[in-house]
Amino acid sequence: MDLRALTEVAALLGAVVGLGVLIKGLIEYTHQGRQRRADQFLELRRRFRDNEAMRRLCDLLADNSTKIRDVPFDDRRYYLALLEEVALIMNSHLIRPEVAHYFFGAFAISCWNSRTFWCDMNREDPYWALFRDFVAQMEKLRETYEYNRRTMRL
Repeated sequence: MDLRALTEVAALLGAVVGLGVLIKGLIEYTHQGRQRRADQFLELRRRFRDNEAMRRLCDLLADNSTKIRDVPFDDRRYYLALLEEVALIMNSHLIRPEVAHYFFGAFAISCWNSRTFWCDMNREDPYWALFRDFVAQMEKLRETYEYNRRTMRL
């Protein structure tokens, strides 16, 4: 084999190795992104479910209880803020709408429909636009919801 052929073989081998390294890097980058999305989702879910005030609000909203009036304003605002974080994460394509609906949709819808929850807040305030939009998306998904394993992933 002459020097020119060896040079071409070496260049080809270098290109193949470089392509392999690039593919490996892309795969690793994808896995890290998926892991970060999962961590972010699980942290948000933990903040929602492990907070005593949030659990109490969920229970009261599920029963459409008038005792929601007794829940401090700051707790109700925190509840809304957490659901808006879900909306923001969903709108940023970090979680799928189906996942947001499955884990948080019913909470958002019941909150929106509770007059008692909003007794001292204006639902139509422009600063609740993200929440209103999220509820509209969750209501639309609820109309046609069917479990699909392929869409229930991060």
